[in-house]
Amino acid sequence: MYWWLFLLCPIAYLWGGLNFSKIVARLRHVDLTAIGSGNAGATNVGRALGFGWFLVVTVLELLKGAAIVGTGYLFCSLWTGEYNFTVSVAHYVVMLAMGMAAIVGDIFPVWYRFRGGKGIATWIGMGFFMNPIMMLLDAVVFIPLLCLTRIMSVSTLLGAVCWAVLTFTPVSWFFQAPFTWYLAVMYAVIVVLLFFSHRKNLVRLFTGKEKKIAFKK
Repeated sequence: MYWWLFLLCPIAYLWGGLNFSKIVARLRHVDLTAIGSGNAGATNVGRALGFGWFLVVTVLELLKGAAIVGTGYLFCSLWTGEYNFTVSVAHYVVMLAMGMAAIVGDIFPVWYRFRGGKGIATWIGMGFFMNPIMMLLDAVVFIPLLCLTRIMSVSTLLGAVCWAVLTFTPVSWFFQAPFTWYLAVMYAVIVVLLFFSHRKNLVRLFTGKEKKIAFKK
């Protein structure tokens, strides 16, 4: 039924591999590997260039994630003939599959010798397109944790877990995903991918060496 995902997922992977942190850093002549965590992500851009550039990169990555799953939604609507803005199981399968491919592309981009970011902004953009109410509720977990700990990895990973769990509950209102075991597995795989991309952060966290956010003025 979804054979055309074999075509869409590689496109999503290549698209997801476009790393705006690396693009901005190159334009600004900054070596991200020598700053902070050494990761090519928006947080490290903020450490190097300030909060303004952090916002620029974050917005671009959010739009990238939303555009990728939005393309999947449109393709599925054309394929099934559903044009009334409904979100069926088929739509969720396509969007989650393309979202997973985009996150893998962000973490292991072929464009940059498989050295990329951590997929967080791509995931958030994807999540906002799929379920904006859920992502706004997720911010209730993310923002207080970030203000309290000033550790981005802790806030984002706990936010990702809440997103996956709460999506199938009534708290997500009319954007609630239809529960099927394979959709649950796809959500779980995305969370595992995000945890895997933060494996070094988790090691530093448990050893008390994880850096706190301190943007350059």
